[in-house]
Amino acid sequence: MNLTLTERYLADFHDANAGATSRAFEHLAVVRGTQPFASTYHALGSILRARDAPRALLDLACGDGHLLALLADNAPHATLIGIDLSQGELAAARSRLGPRAALVRARAQQLPLASASVDAVLSHLALMLMDDAERVVAEVRRVCRSGAVFAGVVGARSPPSPAREAFIRLYAGASKRPQLADIRFGDRRFRSAEGIRELLTPAFDAFALEELNAARDCTPVQLWAWFLDMYDTDLLMRDALASFRSDCLLAWQSLCGPAGTLRHEDRYLQFSARAAT
Repeated sequence: MNLTLTERYLADFHDANAGATSRAFEHLAVVRGTQPFASTYHALGSILRARDAPRALLDLACGDGHLLALLADNAPHATLIGIDLSQGELAAARSRLGPRAALVRARAQQLPLASASVDAVLSHLALMLMDDAERVVAEVRRVCRSGAVFAGVVGARSPPSPAREAFIRLYAGASKRPQLADIRFGDRRFRSAEGIRELLTPAFDAFALEELNAARDCTPVQLWAWFLDMYDTDLLMRDALASFRSDCLLAWQSLCGPAGTLRHEDRYLQFSARAAT
């Protein structure tokens, strides 16, 4: 399998940190409109509960199988398929799911599936990282039956907050690993409602796009632990990471209230669409 520089980085990161995404997001409660969800995974999975049960369902960039495990409960008779670049994540998914899902290492731009073979494609916090977004969308449409649902949760611009602003300011001065200086993550169109419509039209229609908002109170140490599972911190030199940690903890401590916690907010975008006939 020929991987791009970014794909090699993502595969290596997740081989070494299998389950990092589910650790960071499985307990991150979000609100969609006025409806609360236990996590971004639950918000994404809820799309299928309102639709006809799929016969075949693909989790694109399935990671350690956390979403597939939720979907297995919601669609007990569906054929579940998980595709990911990381052997480490797939091994974790196999341990979690056993024979319940078919798990394959592949690129989203070259899906090893027959045309018109799935009824739903879901993807959790991965599409905005992928190279060649047009090819990804074309492959998803190829494997979808007419009327199949394509849904995802992607990163979006978060609301301004003192905690995030401190992180961004300090990160700008931290030394990055030189061998990773050319890493560029995905297509920014997958981070906005307008961009998603542009990428998916005309292959998909019947769009629904909604924000997922997360807000939590945490200690500086808890917030650092959450950021430590992110690519941003992994891209830093090891000595720079230690210094960056100290600077962040000090800056965040100054933002804490009497309870020793600070407010941190994030925003994500959830979309769904139907494969055009």
